[in-house]
Amino acid sequence: MGSGSKKKGGIDMGSYSCKVNEYAAREWGIRNNIYISPFAKNTTEWYISISINGKTSTSPATYEKTEVWKQMYKYYLYYYSKYTKEEIKKEPEVVQKKTIKRQQTTNSADNLTLF
Repeated sequence: MGSGSKKKGGIDMGSYSCKVNEYAAREWGIRNNIYISPFAKNTTEWYISISINGKTSTSPATYEKTEVWKQMYKYYLYYYSKYTKEEIKKEPEVVQKKTIKRQQTTNSADNLTLF
């Protein structure tokens, strides 16, 4: 008899690393009561919900994984430009930091020199 905690077919929304300007537009939007997020139509398609000062609307189109995130950030950039009459400078993509593994050396009493 199992514990009942088996995972039944997870939903894969893909992943997306936003660019610096996209992140800045999202942060501006959240500070100004603009919330944009995906919600599922089914397990492979998503709509985008846009809430501005409590009024919510939905995108007419659906998007597949990864594309939903790109479209979400396009909406944030659109609303940033619309309300500020500015464009955020386009920056290169955020670079994922790589962890560098270094081998540690141990100091033994034989390797130490006393003064």
